[in-house]
Amino acid sequence: MFKELFESSLSRLWRQNEIYDCAALTAFRKYHNCGYDENGKPCPDEETPIELIRKENQKRNAALAADLKMRGYGITKIMGTYPEGGKNVSEVSYFVVDLKKLGKLEQDVKQLGEKYNQDSVLFVPKGAIQNKVKAYLIGTNKCCNNWLGYGKKNIFNKGKIGYSSPIYTSKINGRPFIFENIKTTDIIFGSSTNAILAEKWAKEYERN
Repeated sequence: MFKELFESSLSRLWRQNEIYDCAALTAFRKYHNCGYDENGKPCPDEETPIELIRKENQKRNAALAADLKMRGYGITKIMGTYPEGGKNVSEVSYFVVDLKKLGKLEQDVKQLGEKYNQDSVLFVPKGAIQNKVKAYLIGTNKCCNNWLGYGKKNIFNKGKIGYSSPIYTSKINGRPFIFENIKTTDIIFGSSTNAILAEKWAKEYERN
């Protein structure tokens, strides 16, 4: 039953990929910079890693949503999970659709992945869900612990995003961020006031 509900909640998103290029990304991070390498030593950043609290990550994600909206994309909020400390931690990601067929989605999500210091972003070209082409991750930071590497691509062999074949937007501390136990919503900001705040935050992160 759960699997049927899961697949039903995603069916609209998958149908959009029959017509449009799509992508997925998040602004959530564990640390404000690169954090630590596999040996527990800080990556060679100028600042000591500081763990980001959930409120700050929510602010980052609101700013990312504003960036995507200002570029003219359709976005759906997706709740995903990633394993952390022996348990699954829920985080918010965005499924992005090039509804206006601007043709710049891959370039834009790569730039935003860099802006929000993500290990990688997921690009799902038109037809990928139907196995006509391949979806792939793009490395978007130069952190010492980035499993993929800046500018490199990782091709997916799975053609369907679903409960039995999860696909992830990025890896957080080397662990996959998975679309599982999923909830989707088109309600992004909740109010016009929150939308204005998100645009303000997006500009603040641009300066940083």
